[in-house]
Parts: sequence; structure tokens; C-alpha cells
Amino acid sequence: MTEPVGPAIARLRLHTYLRERREAQGHTASAVARKMRWSQSKLNRIENGVVTIQPIEVKALLEFYDVQDPAEVERLMDLSEISRERRWWREEKLSQEFKDFVAFESEASGLYGYFALFIPGLLQTPAYAKALSSPVIKEAVADSTGMNLTEVRRKRQETLFDRLDSSRPPVLNMAVDEAVLLRPVGGAEVMAAQLDHLLAVSKRPSVHLTVVPLELGAHGGLGGTFELLEFAGREDDDVVFIETPADDFLLTDKTKTETFRKIMDDLLSSGLSGEHATDEIARARRRLKV
Repeated sequence: MTEPVGPAIARLRLHTYLRERREAQGHTASAVARKMRWSQSKLNRIENGVVTIQPIEVKALLEFYDVQDPAEVERLMDLSEISRERRWWREEKLSQEFKDFVAFESEASGLYGYFALFIPGLLQTPAYAKALSSPVIKEAVADSTGMNLTEVRRKRQETLFDRLDSSRPPVLNMAVDEAVLLRPVGGAEVMAAQLDHLLAVSKRPSVHLTVVPLELGAHGGLGGTFELLEFAGREDDDVVFIETPADDFLLTDKTKTETFRKIMDDLLSSGLSGEHATDEIARARRRLKV
């Protein structure tokens, strides 16, 4: 039985196939655009996954690319239909990279990340998140995009915990630098509640927390915070997301994401995990004395 896919994976599979098929047939993008009576920029946006493509357009492209297997044509047209489904994040005023990341995140079978400066957004309490947000950065971001970061984070958390409560929960595997646990963001009471939340969440069977100790010294994660998503489908490669105050970066190229996969694996193997991680979190909680 074929695994069901959501719109993000459907779009990724479809635009990857269309680009690779065009290249295999030896067609230039300009030649295909002329044949389809499109602008070349439209074809580029389709092949890069920036815009969706209608099933009837997929069928026409496949005819030009000499795809004759009816089952394959039907499969790709189905992917087109699925990719056009609209979810809540499409209505938010977010960067395209962040919208795509949220879409992939909602479909990932494994959510990984290394957090050098703060608690993972999916596991932040409202008070911690509010205290963490810099007024300067918040105002600058709001002025440029108008997005409600608090509401977006809440919806992402809601989606995650609904999935964690399902019969087929994703694996959540987050590595947090030890310094993050010791930094009292929002004051002792806010931080204590945040650490209590981490300890509670860590009891879920599909949630795994790793603490990267300061004594580890130099390691691959010193390059900064990143998140990595993996998917159940064999043909679906990892996706990496890097968020900065100025811009967001979404990586889908395997030659680039493999570097982050190696860093993630190294951090998970060298950090404190299981009871050792929760002991470290509990120790940081006791230091707050509230």
C-alpha cells in the first residue's frame, strides 16, 4: 500500500521529477516554456517548487516529455492535485522559506534539531517565548511581514502534539546546548516552568532530548542552530531549515543537507541522552530555587 503524502512532499516529488525528466530528455527550460506557451520564469518557479502546477498542465508536460505509462501519468497528476491543497500556514504573512518549512514539518516522520541559544520553538512555553522575543527584532519583523509569530508557534505546537498523540507519532529528537538550560530567560519562575515542561514532554515515548555539555568543547554544532526533517518515503531526502533574525534558509539539496545530518548524528552520539539528559535538565531546574 502506498504511503499517503501531504502537499509539501507531493510538491517536492513532483517538481523534482519534472526537472529531472526535462533534463533527461535533453530539453532546455526555454524550449519547454515556448512549447507550453509559458514564460521561462513560470517553468523555473514550477521546477523549484515555488508555485504549484495544475493536473492538466502536468499531463501536457508529460506528453511532451514522452512519459507513456498511464499509471505514472496518473500518479504525477495525483501529486499535482495534492500539492495544491491549502493549509493554515499558506494564509500567514511568512517568508516563503518558513511557509515551506512549516509544511514539511507537519509531514515529517522525524523532527531533529540542534539549539545553541534557546529552547526549541516547538517545546517553548508561552511565557518563555514571550521573554525570549527581542522587542527590537519583533518590531523589525512585524514591520516587514506583519506576521504573528506567537500565533504561528502556537499552531505549530498544536499540530505537533496532535501528531504525537496519534497512532503513528513522529520522532522528536532535539539536542540542546547545556548553556540554554542555565540561561534564565524571563527570570527564575519563567525558566523553571520551561524546564518543568521539558521534563514532562520528555516522558513521551517518541520524544528524545539530548543535552550537549559545555565540557564537550569544540563540536559541529558551533556553527549555529538548525533543524532537520526526515520523511517516511524512501525517495524523500532530508530538509534542513536555518532561521536568522534577518532571513530564513531552507535546504533540500542532498549534497548540502548531508553535512547537517552528520553534525546531528555526531551531536546525538556525543551528548547526554535518556536519563542523563533529564538529570541535567532537573539539575538546572534545582539551581533556580523556585
